[in-house]
Amino acid sequence: MTRRGYWIRFAVSLAIDLLDMTFGRIPLFGSLGEGVGSLVLMALWGPAGLLYLGELADVTDQVDGFIPTATLIALIVGWRQGHILRRRTPESVREAPPALDPP
Repeated sequence: MTRRGYWIRFAVSLAIDLLDMTFGRIPLFGSLGEGVGSLVLMALWGPAGLLYLGELADVTDQVDGFIPTATLIALIVGWRQGHILRRRTPESVREAPPALDPP
């Protein structure tokens, strides 16, 4: 994923959290939105998107809107892939060097 691609995905995650904060408080819409949001986040971030399903634990749909889960997922993935707080480097430099076998 390129740096620009990461920030586009980050913006989509932020939009999901904003929608959850505003419209997620409607009881049925909140639960359905979390299911759809989980599918979108799985497409964007892979298995890390499954963490968004934790918002279904709040059956009242009132508390989970205050926790920006989709944005946190984006920040964690971005941190682990080196898109946050690192200067630009070519893809070949980001890859880990091959492990050396001990003699």
